[in-house]
Parts: sequence; C-alpha cells; structure tokens
Amino acid sequence: MTILAVCLAALALALAIPVPRVLSQAKFRVRSPWAAMLLWQAIALAGGLSMVGAPIVYGLGPFGDSVPEAAVYVLRLSAAADFAALTTLQVHPGHIFALCLGVLLGAHLLLTLLLTYTRVLGQRRRHRDVVRLLSTPVDGNQAAALGRHQNLSPELLHAHVLEHDAPLAYCLPGRTHSGSVTVLSRGLLDQLSEAELAAVVAHEKTHLQQRHHFLTMAFEAWYRALPWLPTTRHGRAAVTELTEMLADDGALRAHHREDLVRALALSSAGQDHRDIHRDGSTADGPATEGPAAEGPAIDAAGIAAEGVEGQDQSALITTARLSRLLIPPEPLGRPALAGIVAMVVALILVPTAALLLVP
Repeated sequence: MTILAVCLAALALALAIPVPRVLSQAKFRVRSPWAAMLLWQAIALAGGLSMVGAPIVYGLGPFGDSVPEAAVYVLRLSAAADFAALTTLQVHPGHIFALCLGVLLGAHLLLTLLLTYTRVLGQRRRHRDVVRLLSTPVDGNQAAALGRHQNLSPELLHAHVLEHDAPLAYCLPGRTHSGSVTVLSRGLLDQLSEAELAAVVAHEKTHLQQRHHFLTMAFEAWYRALPWLPTTRHGRAAVTELTEMLADDGALRAHHREDLVRALALSSAGQDHRDIHRDGSTADGPATEGPAAEGPAIDAAGIAAEGVEGQDQSALITTARLSRLLIPPEPLGRPALAGIVAMVVALILVPTAALLLVP
C-alpha cells in the first residue's frame, strides 16, 4: 500500500505541474481540439483521483491489503469504537493525518463543484430575467427587433436583441435545448451581414449543442478549489480556448470561413476584451493571461454580467484560434488520435484500478 501511495503521489505531481505546462502549448491542440479536450478531462480526473487517493491509500495501509478492504475495516473499527486495535495494527499519527487529509481534500473538491454549480444556476436565472427585462424578443416582433436582417434562419426565433451599440452575442443555456436564449446586441446586427451574423449564431449554438458550459464550469470549480495549482490555471485557460475552437469548427460546417473570420474581426473592433466565461465568472483580458477576477461586472450592454453563460465573440480570439481560422491546419492522423485516446483511457483506468482493484 505504501508503494501504491508513492506511485499515486508521483502521478499527481506529474499531472499537477509539468504535464499541464507542456500540454497547454502543444501544437496538436489546434489540429484536433476535441482530442486535446479529452486529454484535459482525463488529466483533471486522474489528477484529482491521484491527489485524493495518495494520502488515503497511505493512511489505510495498516488496515488492509487493498483500499476497499482497508476502508471496510476502518468503518468497522469506528462503529465499534475499538481504538485499542490501532496500537496492535501499528497505526501512527502520520497514517491518521494522511487519511484525514485525503478525505477532507476529496470533500473540498466535491463541495466546490456543488457550490459552483449552484452559483451558476442562480446567476443564469438572474441574468435571464435581466435579459427579458431589457431586450426585445424576436418572436412576434421580428421586423422591429432584427431591423435589416429579415431572412435569417429559424435559430433566431428565440433570440433577444439588446439595444446597445457594442457588438455582443452569446447564448444562455436552458434546461433543454429549446429553452436556451440567444442574445444579440443592436451593434452586432448593424455591423454584420446576414451571412456573418448566421455564422456567429451557429458558433454560439455549437456551444450549446456540445454542452461547453458544463466543461468550463467543471474546470472553473477545479480552479476555485485549488487556485494555487498550475494545472488548474492551465486547464481552465486551455478548456476555454478549446471550446471556442470547437464552436468555430461547428460554425464552419454550415457557413463560409470568410464570414466567420469577418464577423470576429468586426465584432472585436473597439471592445475592452472583458471575458464573460460560460460558468458565470468574469475576467479582464484574454483568458490565457491569468486567473479570472472575482466579483460581478457590468458588460457592454449595461446589465449585470455576473451570470452570463457565454462571452462576446471578440473576447477569446487567441493567436492559435485566429491562426487556425485563417490557415486551416491539417487534422491529426489516425495513429496520433489513437495514441491520444489510449493515453486518455490509461489516465482514467490506472488510478481507478489502483484505488479499487490492486491488492
């Protein structure tokens, strides 16, 4: 059990510091964003399991030859209040401390995820109310709401238009896909052509269809739980960038690349680059520059943006994202993709098997 604890600690250390730094700069992420996204999810899961599991495995060492067996034995001792058995088993304070540390760390991670989810739901609900109050719905008032854009796709039937000059587009996820709300600003409608606007809306719809808000929320919770850990900072920034690349790819399946690039260029002019992340947090500057600033913000439309489940299109135009839009990279070959998938499977199965199956 001690050797297993050391191996898990080494894996946790590797996934916490060197691996995220290398992966955040890996060039293959622009060639296959979905593969990079899978790898980041596997790193987060394996890193969390290893970080929590290492002290627990060490603490349970005197109580059994496997984690499940030792955990059951500890529960029996606790229920019987047989503390004299600790001396017989040669349990020293280090074991107790490690066991408590692992349990508390695991509880901290789960509680932070729950609190983040609850916070996001509340902010999303409040923001939806503000949007309904300050915007003009397209339903039943299409001519007044959309102005010169009268030949758009049915995707805009649930859109809301904010009367503001700053270009802005995002989607508020609902419990179902039909319950989601697309928010557009008057400035965006005035600056973009119908083809460009359709590309922007398709980008936002891809975020909803692929449930990117859940991914960014999970990594935001991971960061909030352990903000001092390099992997949480790199992971949050990387996942935010990758979701934008995936949304770009979704928009390009039905729209011309030139329309999307022009829309991003036009909507980025004059913006203050305030990120409004899909989990509801906000940050000044590009997402890759550092951690998000805490607290609510006021967005370009003059409404409380603390609960926005999207972001302005100009906010996340990173160098890698812009380069792949202008010069499409060659997709990864099957051998490389198979290697990444194998790494993902190994990262998930190895710590899980070590905790549950290895005697």
